[in-house]
Amino acid sequence: MKVLWPAIRGGLVLVVLVVLAAPVAGAQPAAPTLRIVKIGVLTTAWSPWHSNTEGFRDGLKEFGYVEGRNLRFELRAAQGDPTRLPALAAELVNQNPDLLYCVAAPDAQACQKATQSIAVVFTQVGDPVRLGLVNSLARPGRNITGIGSLRPELTAKRLELFKEAVPSLRRILLTYDPREPEEQEAVAVARGAAIRLGLSLLERPITAPLDIESGLAQLKEGGRDGILIVQSGLNLNIPGRSLEVATSNKLPTMYPASFWTKFGALVSYGPDQYLQGRQAARLAHKILTGTPPREIPVELPDRVEFIINVKTAGHLGLELPRSILARVDRIIE
Repeated sequence: MKVLWPAIRGGLVLVVLVVLAAPVAGAQPAAPTLRIVKIGVLTTAWSPWHSNTEGFRDGLKEFGYVEGRNLRFELRAAQGDPTRLPALAAELVNQNPDLLYCVAAPDAQACQKATQSIAVVFTQVGDPVRLGLVNSLARPGRNITGIGSLRPELTAKRLELFKEAVPSLRRILLTYDPREPEEQEAVAVARGAAIRLGLSLLERPITAPLDIESGLAQLKEGGRDGILIVQSGLNLNIPGRSLEVATSNKLPTMYPASFWTKFGALVSYGPDQYLQGRQAARLAHKILTGTPPREIPVELPDRVEFIINVKTAGHLGLELPRSILARVDRIIE
């Protein structure tokens, strides 16, 4: 026994050292520690930090990228004005970042035009192939990849759930920016769905924030009129102004992201923006540790949620049908 013990102890030490030194199968490599990674962030939102970008930052932290230690952000926000995006994208490119993070389709298009060499990761893009961002979903083939949003495709489902939640609905205000291809596509999908559901659409193309006012002024309290939002971001402040008017005039609303139900929208159906940011961080980490974006497939959102704000339903005097409550993923009270 005394002779065997040193050999066994030595064997144990050897095994432990091998296990610690060997990489775990399928594990992601650690974040680089010898240099500071610089990431440029472009968003149409009013502030650079919101649920999506916070999710991206938190996701990066899980991979070892810590702001102020081995990570630096260069932030640009267009404050609801998409015409500013090309200049902001050029500013970011001039900073020579290791990677560009684009929150939505207009941001990604601006970055794509600004650089063909710096890696770009996007989120909230409905059809990146149709927009010319990538060659295909499986093999992007360029300096860009990211997370799709299914935004146009989910528009019909949003109308269906909206009508089921508010059976008295008859007319829907739909405002959109005609300069944005994805918003035009969402409107086209909504037209077909509205016919099937017996709804009429009050379509309002707008190119300036004040253009929305005439459409909002036509809506009446009482449950027959509602608002459908197709914007993924804060383009022209359409989502924010619509919710402000809807709240004060007791109008039901349907939004494409859960962010808005937290602040008083009646219902939302779509991917969670925070989770999309975290999902995008995984792709960014792959790029920062050596995988070219052209080889990283475009992903779909990990989860799509149907959310109802029951406090808003009470404010509207709306009794939610049991059928809709049975289908909800999350309730905000």
